[in-house]
Amino acid sequence: MLEKKESKNKKRNKSQLMIVGSFLLIIIGFTMIGWKYYHQYIMSKQEKEQIEIYVQSHQEIIQEDKLEELESNDEQVQNKEEFVAILEIPKIELKKGIYSKDSPNNNVDKNIAILKESDMPDIPNGNFILAGHSGTGYYAYFKNLKKLEKGDIAYIYYNASKYKYVLVDKYEIDKTGKALIVKNENDTAMTLITCKDNEDKQLIFIFSKEG
Repeated sequence: MLEKKESKNKKRNKSQLMIVGSFLLIIIGFTMIGWKYYHQYIMSKQEKEQIEIYVQSHQEIIQEDKLEELESNDEQVQNKEEFVAILEIPKIELKKGIYSKDSPNNNVDKNIAILKESDMPDIPNGNFILAGHSGTGYYAYFKNLKKLEKGDIAYIYYNASKYKYVLVDKYEIDKTGKALIVKNENDTAMTLITCKDNEDKQLIFIFSKEG
């Protein structure tokens, strides 16, 4: 009788330990997930602040009463790599900093990337070419490009100037590692490249600079 009682106690203790262990694993799992999203939130917040600093500091005229504020903000991000440009597409609420071609952050797995074949926005008849991920991941900055239609507007902030572009063409190609870009040779253009969701295709968006 005593042996049966001890056996029941052991089973009960083992069951309690399993329950406690399960709860600990759940808590650890939620903590890790929460940390991941918190980290992404902080990164996103810091980048938005850096974008605003870039845009403000590259205006042709800066009000004197805001100069001290900008200098203070610059000190906060002095240890961070600066953007070389900002891409803004109002229709899909995209506003993203772009790093220079030789930056380690100029990578589609980290950011929107400038392709090495790209011309910068101030080159006449050039083509500013950007690539980014679509899909659902954190770095899928081009996930909403598919919503764009001809006539939609995009802006590039670069070298103290704001360039306005209009979408003039969009098409898809097979995903082969090379992208066929068709543009008017007399246009100063911007091309955005991303993958088509769940298909072995790429979407190409050709923008023409106004003015």
